[in-house]
Amino acid sequence: MAIFVAPHSGFCFGVRTAIQKGEELIKEGLGPVATLGPLIHNPQEVDRLSKMGIISRESFQDIVENKVLIRTHGVAPEVYAEAKRRGLEILDCTCPFVRKVQKIAHERSLNGDLVLILGNKAHPEVMGILGWAGENSIAFTEIDELDLNQLKGKNVSLVSQTTENVAKFEKAAQVLRESAGHLQVYNTICSATQERQNDALDLAKKVDIMIVIGGKNSANTQKLVSLCEKQTKTYHVESAQDLTPQMYNAVKIGITAGASTPDWIIREVIDKMNEELMTMEECLEQEGASIKPVELHEIVTGVVVKVNNDEVLVDIGGKSEGVIPAKELGNDEVNVGDEVQVMVIRMENKEGNMVLSKKRVDQQLAINKLAEDFEQGNIIEAKVTEAVKGGVIVNIGVRGFVPASLLDTKYIEDINSFVGQTLKFKIVEYKPEDRKVILSRRAVVEEEEKALKEKFWNEIEEGQTVKGTVRRLSNFGAFIDLGGVDGLLHISEMGWGRVRRPGDVVKVGQEVEVYVLSVDKENEKISLSLKKLIANPWEDAAEKFAVGNIVTGKVVRIASFGAFVELADGVDGLVHISQISWSRVEKVEDALTIGQEVQAKVLDLDLENKKISLSIKETTERPQKTVAEKIADKVEEVADKVEEAMDKIEDKVEDVVDAIKDAIDRD
Repeated sequence: MAIFVAPHSGFCFGVRTAIQKGEELIKEGLGPVATLGPLIHNPQEVDRLSKMGIISRESFQDIVENKVLIRTHGVAPEVYAEAKRRGLEILDCTCPFVRKVQKIAHERSLNGDLVLILGNKAHPEVMGILGWAGENSIAFTEIDELDLNQLKGKNVSLVSQTTENVAKFEKAAQVLRESAGHLQVYNTICSATQERQNDALDLAKKVDIMIVIGGKNSANTQKLVSLCEKQTKTYHVESAQDLTPQMYNAVKIGITAGASTPDWIIREVIDKMNEELMTMEECLEQEGASIKPVELHEIVTGVVVKVNNDEVLVDIGGKSEGVIPAKELGNDEVNVGDEVQVMVIRMENKEGNMVLSKKRVDQQLAINKLAEDFEQGNIIEAKVTEAVKGGVIVNIGVRGFVPASLLDTKYIEDINSFVGQTLKFKIVEYKPEDRKVILSRRAVVEEEEKALKEKFWNEIEEGQTVKGTVRRLSNFGAFIDLGGVDGLLHISEMGWGRVRRPGDVVKVGQEVEVYVLSVDKENEKISLSLKKLIANPWEDAAEKFAVGNIVTGKVVRIASFGAFVELADGVDGLVHISQISWSRVEKVEDALTIGQEVQAKVLDLDLENKKISLSIKETTERPQKTVAEKIADKVEEVADKVEEAMDKIEDKVEDVVDAIKDAIDRD
């Protein structure tokens, strides 16, 4: 069984240069640096760079750094302009091959050509090229997407996404030559892409299985997968974690990697495969001069006698010392004189020493402890080491997986926020034969919340004043989180005055102090009040709003018969329409408006029914009437009296008529 690696695989020149430029800035203390979108399409490398200070941002609005690194995919001209407008320092790492495509597209568009771009129009590289080509450009993935009839008689220039397949590009050019009036073809597929595709294709023809390493969202990696699949069984992995047993089931295994795959991920995959492929027989073949009393895979105790950068020498009481390679040391630091437990993983290396592993002993001990914790339902503590698709990985001596759905009792927007935290978990699934350990933080949180809930219901009582956080607003009130239990603050209990909307009084996330009005433990319902903690404004109304006092207020409501004026929170007074002005007022809204501040005199105070009568006109002197107004009043008065007399005469006439009718009826 053998592993073969394609000669050209991993980082291309452009990607390597961009990463080196970013790393140099960080080392020089000039970070952090933002990138618009991930610097490369490899989640593991993006995560590593983020921890260094090269941080991926989705848009300019998200950028808080003062430097922005233009990634290898390149961007449209308006992106440069926006960066300058915002005062950002631009570090341009556009791949030279991508810049070449941008230049061709820009020049041909200015020349009046229709620029056709073969590639994924949703890919950032193609989006940038479209920006340079302007409105007179079209991106297409398949030739069928184009209306070839519309190309007749036109000058057309054909370019390509730098990671496109060569055969596909040539086929598109052949079809377009027969349709366009005049076609200029520019093969802009980068040499690194062509080399990788050629090498991968050649290797795939010679092996039983191909493993392509690279990000799932990497265009050039996906094309390598597509090419290899046509020749042999092919697997696409992002990292060593994605390797499965069936991937070793072959005599010859080929490995290649996309241009955005870092060397360290390629090495991890190869190391893990070599480790898995090392059979018991292969180990025994190297056992010639080994220490006979100790057997392969046996766990022994030794003493550290020397510590180097790449290995630790351990005296295990045999004829020669054993060595622990750095990668087999585990997470613990060891010093000369320390006693350690190790496993023999190779009987002899080329120097004649046993090869030992402390990490595997730690893993075995951890596995034994895991079985006990799983059976007994123990709560364990573990550190979250990384976020992966669908959840996070925790270090429990072995790799444990926590699905995103089991991280918390509520939805989590960003699981990356858990990375680096040491948290409590329960093991919910344990299959050592499959190396499968599933943990749940939600189970721990649910138990804690249940305990807090029980404690809360045991302690809460009517009449208490408690603190809570506004969790949600509705039309009829606000729900206050009192510590795992929600209480309802009804809109009628938010203040003594009229509250139109709960959001006028409280906001989501605000911490408030509330009074417990009632507790229904059986149905787990709590009613809360804010106004119980506020002085009743009617308590000192007798003094503040005594009859005859001049008060100031704001018009809050208008009716046909008058206007309501707010004198204090929860205290309104009524100005009858007749008390608005000394002049006749036909409509209240002709004289007053909502929100208008007015002065009024208290005419009457009814504390029992909480009513106050006000007069605006009484705050001013009654104006003297003119002669004309007095005559008009007199005429009106006489008219009223005449009308009253006429009514009486009519009544008398009706009485006489009725009497005559009665007399006739009697006769």
